[in-house]
Amino acid sequence: MKAHKLILIIFLTAFFTSCEDQLNLDPKQSQDATETLSTEGGVTNVLTGAYALAANGNGYGGRILLYADLLGVTGAGNTTTLEWSGSFGELRQMYTKNMQSDNVIIEGTYGRCYQIINAANTVIENIDKVKDPDRQAVMIGEANFLRSLAYFDLVRFFAKPYVSGQANTQLGVVIRPNAIYDFSVDLSKERSTVDEVYKTIIDGLNLAYTNLPEDNDFYADKYAAQALLARVYLQQGNYAMARDAANDVIENSGHALSPKYADAFNHDTDQAEDVFAIQITKQTGVNDMVTFYAAESYGGRGGDFAITDNYLAQFSTPDDRADFVYEDSSILTSKFTDQFADVGIIRLAEMYLIRAEANLQAGTAVGNTPLDDINIIRTRANADNLASVTIDDILLERDLELGMEGFLIHDIKRTKRSIDISKNGDGSSLILYDANRLVFPIPLSEMDANKLITQNPGYSS
Repeated sequence: MKAHKLILIIFLTAFFTSCEDQLNLDPKQSQDATETLSTEGGVTNVLTGAYALAANGNGYGGRILLYADLLGVTGAGNTTTLEWSGSFGELRQMYTKNMQSDNVIIEGTYGRCYQIINAANTVIENIDKVKDPDRQAVMIGEANFLRSLAYFDLVRFFAKPYVSGQANTQLGVVIRPNAIYDFSVDLSKERSTVDEVYKTIIDGLNLAYTNLPEDNDFYADKYAAQALLARVYLQQGNYAMARDAANDVIENSGHALSPKYADAFNHDTDQAEDVFAIQITKQTGVNDMVTFYAAESYGGRGGDFAITDNYLAQFSTPDDRADFVYEDSSILTSKFTDQFADVGIIRLAEMYLIRAEANLQAGTAVGNTPLDDINIIRTRANADNLASVTIDDILLERDLELGMEGFLIHDIKRTKRSIDISKNGDGSSLILYDANRLVFPIPLSEMDANKLITQNPGYSS
């Protein structure tokens, strides 16, 4: 491959003019890096290209969220809450917890995340081409946000889970601190530890929070960075930091819960509840949540991933969230019925749930009591308020409020729960939260190219 070719920065002349306009694309797939990065416009286009990369279906256009549900459900027996009937064998491997190292869908997402990271690194290293110091700071903030987002999902899917209170020296993922311009050289590198990857994520998000403005149109702003920090800290079991970050977003961001639960979904412009969303248009991006969760009449494949009566039975009566479904050949969620709608990555409702859980675990009431926060969420859904709240109540509320939005396996891992795959749900066959079967394999293409990397246990190299 020719040296100094920046092959991963596609969409070189892409630009957004408004969140409703189409994304205009140049069909070029590569351009000499020295030419592209010699101007402010070229560096700006690389940043826009990073958002476009994220919007791809095998990135944050939906599949990264889908994987969390596929890995988190039982996949067998009569207690499953979601049921996969799709024809994609690579996705069924996640559902049955039998991934293979040659899974091309996993390979695609792994590569997509590193493309986002490389684009972000490229922006940061060439930011001197941007003349306005304020604009420089914002672009560095956006690049750090996108890079941290990609690293966070890489380490959650491709490494053993972070365990609070211990040295997390288990292998994480490869950290690429510098942009790669020449892919013909040997880029072999071993994976950093989970601790080191989380430090990279947190450092990047703190820098993003410092640099980004309070409002940045539909691009990442300071409260998107803070909200993602709240999610990261919760995954670590760092309840005090998760609480404070979530409280900052709730109290200071200007975001508000949508008046009705249904209003939080199926829109192509950001609403008040959207802290960060991926923009999907007719020319770029794929809303793969619609692809796999919706009926054909809504642009989906007919409901590859359907809701079962077991999921609906968890709701109390009344509760608008239990009614936010429709019947096709099976019961399908109404969250994804517009194939060109934005893909919600962070909603304000999640921040209330994080603050409630973190306050309860820390024995505090920063911003609000855990009970009041949970009842705010339930009131919006027209569900009866609770008289008291336990950690199990909060975790159930997360399942009810955030179901099918990319949280399931990550919540299971951070709370050290098991997945019951026994036929009758009697606990006779469990997959523990840190089982090899719940970790994606390092793709074979990476194993072949990277002479120093170590494969995850349970997979062939």
